[in-house]
Amino acid sequence: MTTVLVTGGSGFIGSHVVDRLELAGHRPRILDMRASEWHRSSEVETVLGDVRRLDDLLRAARGCDVICHLAAVADVAQVHEEPADSTELNATGTLNVLEAARQLSTRRVVYASTVWVYSDVEAAEVDEDTLLCPPAHLYTAGKLAGELYCRSYAELYGVESTIVRFGIPYGPRARPAAVIPSFVARARAGEPLSIAGTGEQQRAFVYVEDLAEGVVCALAPAAAGRTYNLAGHETVTIRGLAEIVRDEVAPVEIVHTPGRAGDLRGATIRSDRAERELGWRATTPLREGVRRYASWVAAQSTEPATREPGESPLAALARHTVGARGLAVRAAAAALEPSRLGFVSLIALVSTLLPALASTRAAGAAAGVTLLAVSLMVPLWSVTITEWPIPLRRVQAAIALLFGIVGVGLAGTLSPEHLGEFGASHWTAELVFTLLAATALRIVPARLLQERG
Repeated sequence: MTTVLVTGGSGFIGSHVVDRLELAGHRPRILDMRASEWHRSSEVETVLGDVRRLDDLLRAARGCDVICHLAAVADVAQVHEEPADSTELNATGTLNVLEAARQLSTRRVVYASTVWVYSDVEAAEVDEDTLLCPPAHLYTAGKLAGELYCRSYAELYGVESTIVRFGIPYGPRARPAAVIPSFVARARAGEPLSIAGTGEQQRAFVYVEDLAEGVVCALAPAAAGRTYNLAGHETVTIRGLAEIVRDEVAPVEIVHTPGRAGDLRGATIRSDRAERELGWRATTPLREGVRRYASWVAAQSTEPATREPGESPLAALARHTVGARGLAVRAAAAALEPSRLGFVSLIALVSTLLPALASTRAAGAAAGVTLLAVSLMVPLWSVTITEWPIPLRRVQAAIALLFGIVGVGLAGTLSPEHLGEFGASHWTAELVFTLLAATALRIVPARLLQERG
């Protein structure tokens, strides 16, 4: 069974890739800045982290055979509005993924690029061998930078990579701001469909479930070092898309607005290589895909936010809550990270035992309190800073919390004198416990990580 880290696995495309990986018999692991609305953490390993931090990637990718790198700012308008932050995520994030793969000797990186790389090409039809032009848009520049990083890491360090250039994705779980979701939402609300410019810009859309299947196909050994277009076989103008939405959703008006700078003119995208080498082909016609997406939106708007069988209340709340409350739920989930719980327990332990130490008058009692504090703090520090295998993170968090509870409980129930007497009378057992516990909490997780790697 192949273990695959999916960066951005809580997002639109990433969540579908996770689904397809499971169906194909692989073991997916998610790295994202937020918990997935579509997968329970008890069923899919999840690491909360940021691809802009190499340490987060090293923590999440350890023991993985492949990294599918999908985390990115996918909204072209957002890249235009926030160029520095977006480029840091899209370009530097990719560099960090490759560096993590190098350090961990990860077998393969599958990098999600885009057909936007063809946006400045004059040809009416393009494929993976088409010569690319210097990009006019920062979104394209960031994605092309990622492709070049993949080539450099392969040449310099032997890091295998596969580049998949996505067509324009659409389907369930899509960002509301994307073109098809925004058209469908407007049509459902009876509002006119706005088209930037003439509407003759061409697009190669691809249904997200077909796209996710293509990403899984790209794990094949034959795909190493190759680049593939994963796009639908229909090329449609934005005007034609608006007419499809109007036919399938509601008969609303179509209006035109000024064009966007650096917009994708579009061309016919050939995905023959993926069909020939990977056996992949997009199978969902655009009109059918729009109809299926509109039906999914309608079902979501009427579906009650109920708990699923066996689902915890917190998981249900995180899955159905958006906005400020959703942020609070995700923050609560992040607070359960072992390192955070460990540091909180350390602070609580110090806060309760230091006053007891300060109030003891006898030297023997002070020494006893000190020994007791050390016997609890050293193992707690070990469990806090040690990296444990992801499936055992709950055990790690429980141990960290237990040390904090024991220390606070002792300080709250025993007087400083009794604490000192307890520490002084059991000092041999305390030192033995400290050494054994601290050593075990450092060595055992390391051994488990080696076995998983």
